[in-house]
Amino acid sequence: MAANPTLAHYSAHAALYADLLADHDSAFARQRFLEALGRTAPAILDLGCGAGRDLAGFRDAGARVTGADGSAALAAIAVERAQSKVHVLDLLSPAPAPWMDAAFDGIWAHHLFFHLPSPALPPILARLHGWLRPGGVFYACDPMGDGMEGMAQDGRHLVFRRPQSWKAAVRAAGFRLEAEWRRPEGLPRRQQDWLATLWRAEP
Repeated sequence: MAANPTLAHYSAHAALYADLLADHDSAFARQRFLEALGRTAPAILDLGCGAGRDLAGFRDAGARVTGADGSAALAAIAVERAQSKVHVLDLLSPAPAPWMDAAFDGIWAHHLFFHLPSPALPPILARLHGWLRPGGVFYACDPMGDGMEGMAQDGRHLVFRRPQSWKAAVRAAGFRLEAEWRRPEGLPRRQQDWLATLWRAEP
């Protein structure tokens, strides 16, 4: 299998991204996600956990957390910072996941899907649905745009999906939209380029 250039970029700059995003404010979104889960000590998969900022936040909130990231370098930082279990997993690889189906009450994917090529979206979303218990919650937040997709000069794959295209893909995978909001919170609408969506897994 060819190396994933997006993951190679993040591995090469792991320490930089770990420090750059350490103070990124995702507390409001984490709280909405936990409220949607509605249970004590939920089992949460932080998919694309990076250096473990949100992983630590969920752990401190009493959740049973598992992290996963495609970059081994970032995963190592996450283990150190969040003191949680973190797996190295490339979603573009056919390798099986290191957990069973229906293992989680919720899956958190903050700033992940805009790195995944559109043809890979249906099978990846189907895998996520299988990893959730019935009625489980899925959160994603990514930049939206006019559908432009391709490789950036730094080697990362970037996708700026139309909101309707993103929501149609997730619905097709068996999810029901429960809430959506724009980020960053508190800015004028024209400066809120990121769309957060909260989904419920249907049987």
